[in-house]
Amino acid sequence: MLESHTTRARAMMLWRIAHGLTTWQPREVELLYQSTLDSISQAWCVNHYPVSEYVAAARADAFEAGLTPEPVLQALRRATPEPTPISGEVILLASEIAELGDEAGLQLALRALAQAGIQAQPLVAASGALAYSLGDRERARGQAAQVVGLIQESNARMVIADGPQTLWALRRIYPILEVPLPSGVTITSLSEHLARAVQQGQLTPPRDEGRKIFFHDSRSACLVADEMAQPEAIQPGYRGPEETLGKGEVFDAPRRLVDAMGMERLYSVWSRSLSKSCGADDGLWLTYPKLAEGLAKQRLQEAKRQGAELLITDSFLCARHLARAVGEGDIPVRWLPELLVR
Repeated sequence: MLESHTTRARAMMLWRIAHGLTTWQPREVELLYQSTLDSISQAWCVNHYPVSEYVAAARADAFEAGLTPEPVLQALRRATPEPTPISGEVILLASEIAELGDEAGLQLALRALAQAGIQAQPLVAASGALAYSLGDRERARGQAAQVVGLIQESNARMVIADGPQTLWALRRIYPILEVPLPSGVTITSLSEHLARAVQQGQLTPPRDEGRKIFFHDSRSACLVADEMAQPEAIQPGYRGPEETLGKGEVFDAPRRLVDAMGMERLYSVWSRSLSKSCGADDGLWLTYPKLAEGLAKQRLQEAKRQGAELLITDSFLCARHLARAVGEGDIPVRWLPELLVR
């Protein structure tokens, strides 16, 4: 890693700009985007300073100043599916799936819900998370308002997010953008809902006894967690209880599903809120694909070092991005909901 790409260098750069000691230059802006929103630095800090918010705010400033790099503008200009009005009590908001334009992923999610006795209506639409992450607040606000409007018109009572990034948009980004969700609507994630179905006996997962797996948490999961890593976990080589690395249903629900299949979960200090990005987060796979590919390779190697035979994630974006990076000698990657579909 170049020194310029470290958290320390990025923090010093932002501090100098904030205090008027320097101004945005093309290289500084590029460095600002050659990473994710850096939730791992926020989780690693014993005081959990909102580093991700600092980076997001800096990107918004750069965007407003017209300094956004061309690869980022191209990612923002990508065509997204035009959502259609729907009606039903339960909606599957498939925004991670929409970012990839993957119909097969949508059908897998709907089948998993159907096996749990839920007939969800799919809403395939950009959540605004990508635009927010890249600094285009107005685009993000427009996409959020469109999603909320469609939810309002549908008379839905529950919205199921297809992955952590979509959940992050609904629970955290929309309040920041001042786009309120309709009152009385329950927000949950696909993993949370499926785990609840297993607990209530409505879904019986297939068994894969003893298979050693490494669970990958997306960057977005950290920012919807109940708690980030505790101080005692913030040290290389930590081998204490996994829950010390972060707490909340966003971490626990998918792991309960893995346990219900009889698999053996392995982990390292780089798990839960300290999970290192695989490169799919915050549009990095679109803006700087080579950097994103390198992060995916590192994540696959981390899982293999722990003795895992399989890497599982409940983020559709992460699953597909990691799978594309699998090479000779790497372990395979699966999206958690697809393991539940019989």
